[in-house]
Amino acid sequence: MAVVLVLEDDPGLRFMFTEALESAGHTVHAAADNDQAMSMLRRMIPDVLVLDLMIADGLSTDVANYAVYSAPSAGVIFMTGSGLFPKGELFGMSRNARLVLRKPVDVTELTTMVAHVTTPTDEMSLAQIE
Repeated sequence: MAVVLVLEDDPGLRFMFTEALESAGHTVHAAADNDQAMSMLRRMIPDVLVLDLMIADGLSTDVANYAVYSAPSAGVIFMTGSGLFPKGELFGMSRNARLVLRKPVDVTELTTMVAHVTTPTDEMSLAQIE
């Protein structure tokens, strides 16, 4: 399974996302703010980052951009409840952005999307053939 970095400033949502992803078999590291997420990225290489777009100390795009260098193969799933960047602008702002989930996020959808982002393309093709 995957190593996931979750950045969510709401403690209840952070707990819910962490529990759901761990139940799906992933190793999860959870951060409450940008500084904590950046510190974690200096010590680990996640397979995927699940980032709340708008957190108390700003946008999480800085974390996504730092991950381009610290974990270049990691995909980013942004989550947002705002109308900011409604036309896909995040994909132009962040090279590693793979998906944007709108809040409220269904945990089944989140775990499915994490599995999708972390499955190599050749494995997906083989699974579709079988």
